[in-house]
Amino acid sequence: MFQNNLNYYPNGQFPGCDQAVNQYARQYNTALSQFKSALRKGKFARLKRKILQHPQRLYDLNDLKPHLSLRGSSYTGIQVVRIDAIMGSENRTADFDIEFYPVSEAGRERWINMAIVFLARLPLPPIQLFQVGGAYFVRDGHHRISVGRACGQVAMDAEVVTWKVAAPFPWQGNTMPEALCCLKKLDLPV
Repeated sequence: MFQNNLNYYPNGQFPGCDQAVNQYARQYNTALSQFKSALRKGKFARLKRKILQHPQRLYDLNDLKPHLSLRGSSYTGIQVVRIDAIMGSENRTADFDIEFYPVSEAGRERWINMAIVFLARLPLPPIQLFQVGGAYFVRDGHHRISVGRACGQVAMDAEVVTWKVAAPFPWQGNTMPEALCCLKKLDLPV
């Protein structure tokens, strides 16, 4: 497998360029290092979870929806949500693992751009989540979550829509036949 160890901007500077451009080069290199670190940590974390037979992938809300008895939904506004309470996604389950580490180089540039914005402490819009029971599923903001977590952030502002559903939930480790069926379909250990 080809591994790119190339430092795009050696010493964080473009030769013959002004200070602003060189500052961007330093920011880019810092974000690139963080991405590579998150990728390595993710590989190790997935191996550890595989050995311990813990779920590795984000839960797919679209696959879970038929197994939930949805009784309605309501907009609950902007809240501060712990990142470790986010366990699934509406549509991006292949890009990040359950701890929001990137699983491949595919989204590297988007991740790096988000990291540059995050490290510059520029304001970002709240992520968008669905709340189902005590768990959260991402509608928009996967890269913001991944970057925030990689930078040590434990909670984020989120615009939340709460689904009114009856327990038990498939991710709570119950023995309901539908839940087992759903977990097996997602290729997750039970």
